[in-house]
Amino acid sequence: MLFFAVFCGFLAENQREHFVEHQREKKYMQSLLADLKGDTTEIKSVIDFNITKFRGLDTLISALNSMQNKDELYRLNRYYAVNIYTMIFNDRTMRQLLNSGNMRLIRRQAISDSIMNYYGQSKDDIMGQEEVYGEMSKRLLFLAEDIFDQTLSSLKIDDKQNFYRVSNSGTRELLTKDKRIIKKYAQTVSTCQGMLAIYLELLFDMKDKSERLLSLLEKEYRLK
Repeated sequence: MLFFAVFCGFLAENQREHFVEHQREKKYMQSLLADLKGDTTEIKSVIDFNITKFRGLDTLISALNSMQNKDELYRLNRYYAVNIYTMIFNDRTMRQLLNSGNMRLIRRQAISDSIMNYYGQSKDDIMGQEEVYGEMSKRLLFLAEDIFDQTLSSLKIDDKQNFYRVSNSGTRELLTKDKRIIKKYAQTVSTCQGMLAIYLELLFDMKDKSERLLSLLEKEYRLK
C-alpha cells in the first residue's frame, strides 16, 4: 500500500509538472503571437514603401537618361534615391526562449521548426540584404553631391522638434553636365534598384512565413 501511495504521488507530481510546463508554453506562444502580429504589420508597411520606391527609382533612371526636366530630376532624387525604410524585427520572446533554454517547452516539432526558420535563416537573409542595400544607398548619397545642388533647400527644425525642409532662392541647375558622371549615377541607381528588388522578394517570402506561423500558433494553442 505504501508503494502504491508513493507511486500515485509520483504520478500526480509528474502530471502537475506537465500541466505547469504546458501553461508556460502557452504563455510564451501568446507573447510570440503578439510579436509576430507586430512584425506582420511592419513587414506590410516596409513592402508598401519599398514598392513605391522601386517604381520611383525606375522613373528617376528614365529622367536621368533623358535629362529634359531638371525640376523633376531634383524631386525624384530627393524622394526616391536617399529615403530608406527597412525592417526591424521584434524578437523579444524568441530571445527569452533561447536564453532560458525553454524552446524545449514547445512539444510539436513542426511548430518549433517553423519558429526557428522564421527567426533564423529567413531573418538573417533579410538583414544581410539590408546591409548590401544600405551600402548602395550610401554610394548614391555621395555620388549625388556631384550632380545636385543641396544648398537649394535647407533643413529646419520647429519648436515641436519636427524637421522640415524649405526652398532657398536660386535656379535649379545641375552641378555638372558631364554625361559620364550622370551615366555613372544612373547606373548606380539601377544597381540599387536591383538590390531593392532582391530585398523585396525576401520580404514577400517573410510575410508569407509570418502569416503561416501566425495561423499555426492560433490553431494549435487556440489563441487570438
